[in-house]
Amino acid sequence: MDSFRFCHFVCAGTFLLFLINLSVIAQEPQVLTLEESIEIAKQSNLTLQTAEQNLKTAEAQVRAARAGLLPRITASGNYTYFKDIQKSVIQADGGFGFPMQGEEMNGMSPPSVDNESDVIELEFGAHHNVQGTVNLTQPIFAWGRYYYGYQAADLNYQAMQRDVDAAYNQLRLDVSEAFYGALVAQDFVRVARQSVSLVEEQLAVVEASLEAGAATNFDVLRAKVQLANAESQLIRAQNGVQTAKDVYKTVLNIPLSENILVKGTLEVPVNHKIPALNLDTLVQQALDNRPEVHRTQFTEHAARKQVDIAKTRSRPDLGFFSNYQISQNERLTEMNRIWSLGLQINIPIFDGFATRAALQQTESSLKQIQLGGTQVKVGVEFEVRTAYLNLRGAETIIEVQREAVTQARESVRIANLQFQNGIITTVALTDTQLALAQAEVNRLQAYHDYIVGLARLEKAIGQTLK
Repeated sequence: MDSFRFCHFVCAGTFLLFLINLSVIAQEPQVLTLEESIEIAKQSNLTLQTAEQNLKTAEAQVRAARAGLLPRITASGNYTYFKDIQKSVIQADGGFGFPMQGEEMNGMSPPSVDNESDVIELEFGAHHNVQGTVNLTQPIFAWGRYYYGYQAADLNYQAMQRDVDAAYNQLRLDVSEAFYGALVAQDFVRVARQSVSLVEEQLAVVEASLEAGAATNFDVLRAKVQLANAESQLIRAQNGVQTAKDVYKTVLNIPLSENILVKGTLEVPVNHKIPALNLDTLVQQALDNRPEVHRTQFTEHAARKQVDIAKTRSRPDLGFFSNYQISQNERLTEMNRIWSLGLQINIPIFDGFATRAALQQTESSLKQIQLGGTQVKVGVEFEVRTAYLNLRGAETIIEVQREAVTQARESVRIANLQFQNGIITTVALTDTQLALAQAEVNRLQAYHDYIVGLARLEKAIGQTLK
């Protein structure tokens, strides 16, 4: 019995340890890089999935339009049962209920009931009837109507492909912005913690100076106030990390409850230089590469095809048809087979001005697409110019902030020595520490703006800068 209890406790303990390990593993955050984040977003982003479904719809429309160029074959069949069959009678010396030549209808004598041999009864039809038909139709000449429809569907499919490319480019930018937003928020926390550590050291020095008679209670109070302010900034920075991560998770379309960490760097090498860029060249590259511009071009071509289709509706068209029919019932000794073929021409005469209205509608749609294409080009040029100027500005700020951080760190080092020797007050020391914290934040923000600005410029021109 004791050995059984011992085994029971061992098994239970092992199971509990297993559950604890699982909970620890489940609590470990998932660390993601930028490229990993982009791949996750590609699989789960709703905007990209919508664009891909639209592409599948356009592909199906191409197949449907191609069907208009091919023969159309239909088959039908039916079975009919007649409980009662139509009957007719004739006289032996007459026709099928009709008068003989030279006789009047009213003068016909009814068949004699007593003499059944004078009456012949005929049945027309059968009880069981089976019939099958196969029809084939093929348009021969319709002024290119069906071919234009196929071309329009194919151009629309290519436009949808550009929509997918544009959605992916926008997704990549959105992920990059959210990723680096979470990354800079994490670095802001690091800077805030450094500020708290500096103020705590300052408070310790002030309290020691107070005991030595080299400082006053005012200095201690000011240091404590500064520590409280630094801790408040740390709390805000930590809350900012959670907000930035929620934005990041939303872009990736993953649950907000998941524990996520981003792995990367905002540091830009000192010797890093973006290639010499000419603004006019960048604008031209954007007009040549952006999928949005290509989409408007394909859409415009497709709209022109729709105009051509509308014009053909007022013209005659020619088609070929063929029909093969079989029928069978219990009275036939051999199945009936009927085959026919022919040509059919349709000549529109008056359709209530529907063709004219359709033509006006397609021409108006074409004009709208052309105006939209012009707006897209203007928007692309504006986007390129804005991204270019922001990137150049961020590049300049980075150089300034690097020097500012170096100087601020040196100022804090000198100020600490001066404060310890009683040369400066706590006010001056606090000012140098605040200046260092602000310089660190500005430097990180400049790095963030530069990296995000580079991603925005690459998205704006539709290609990667090498």
